[in-house]
Amino acid sequence: MKLLMIQPTTVFKDGTPYKTPKRWIMGLALPYMAGLTPKWVDIELLDDRLSEINYDGGYDLVALSVAIASSSRAYHIADRFRKKGVPVVMGGFHATLLPEECLEHCDAVVEGEAEYVWEQLLTDFKDGKMKRRYKADSFHDLKNLPLPRWDLLDLKKYFVPFLPLQTTRGCPFKCSFCEVPVFYGGTYRHRPVPEVIEDIKRIPTRKIQVVDDNITGNREYARELFNAMAPLGVKWSCLWTINTSRDAELLDLAIKAGVYHVNIGIESVSQKSLGSINKKQNTVKEYSEMLRALEKRGIFYSLNFLFGLDEDTPEIFAETMDFLRQVKAPMAFFNTVTPRTGTAMRKKLEEEGRVINPMADRYLGMECLFTPRNMTPKQVEDGVWNCFEEFYSLPGIFKRFLAPPNSYMWQGLPSNLIFWWAVRHKKDPVDYY
Repeated sequence: MKLLMIQPTTVFKDGTPYKTPKRWIMGLALPYMAGLTPKWVDIELLDDRLSEINYDGGYDLVALSVAIASSSRAYHIADRFRKKGVPVVMGGFHATLLPEECLEHCDAVVEGEAEYVWEQLLTDFKDGKMKRRYKADSFHDLKNLPLPRWDLLDLKKYFVPFLPLQTTRGCPFKCSFCEVPVFYGGTYRHRPVPEVIEDIKRIPTRKIQVVDDNITGNREYARELFNAMAPLGVKWSCLWTINTSRDAELLDLAIKAGVYHVNIGIESVSQKSLGSINKKQNTVKEYSEMLRALEKRGIFYSLNFLFGLDEDTPEIFAETMDFLRQVKAPMAFFNTVTPRTGTAMRKKLEEEGRVINPMADRYLGMECLFTPRNMTPKQVEDGVWNCFEEFYSLPGIFKRFLAPPNSYMWQGLPSNLIFWWAVRHKKDPVDYY
């Protein structure tokens, strides 16, 4: 049996697929699903952004890992294969949130986690009795997970040699704009530390991108993990909440374990705006102190911001830039808030009749898909670009890293200059990933 697994690329508003010869980092979905696939299947992996699809490759089955932003491209790919008589399966966040829509373009969907149903689906397909929908009866305990199949991807096509690794799933928080609690049923689970360590030892680059939504959601688990990682001599990047800085011991352990970069979703510098999305765990008045705790230890970080929240006013953009100048944050990402179908925020917007372009999150760009309460959609879109242009201006970069020179200079200056070029050409820097 010959199986092709594809990670579809994103598309521009006119439907043109976004193609590049290389990308920054590798995703986990394809190599992990390949590791989960039984040995009697002949499997091929394809990153649609980097490679062309051979629609005449003689495949028995095609599987697509679908996100909201890549759903339009996934439907196009699926339709082409099905016209040639090749069955298609879809999984991932989009297939879980909108399974009925996906089934208009494929033969079967996997809803939620795949561990308990993937081999059954393949067996059913081989026996000619594949069902339309597969969904596990329970969430996985995350024990004895397979090692991702790095050998099936061309590592030379990724600029940064940080290979993805998962140590936890889900998030203990329930921010209203986020689909993670929906996908994982509000659970937060972690893998046995010894199994994570064995996976790390097998990663050839010794550099790791931890893809958890919140690696420090359970502090005791994070302590155990960081202590176990310390002797391995690896470098790693991750996501954690800004509240991790309240735990000085945990920060010190992270350094010993080899932390290289932390991405933090602080979302807003307005406490009222944070309250509107149920992000109760963030306290704005503590931001500066908590970021200083990272700077003091030389932990390189980037910050995520969302605009268009119900308590946001046009002044939020200037307030955000004032804050960033004050703390001299080395990197930042600015976004229009984009609540996905199935999230609490999206449901509220739909009930209030404020969604004006429900498809805006399906193509590249930073279009505001709803009417904000205190701004126009264009004000949000223009404000986001203005933040990018100001933050990644040459004077802004100079002040952050060279006036005076600081410990972040060598790690942050190259990526800041790349983002300066991107913003100058009206490209969203996030698209490079």
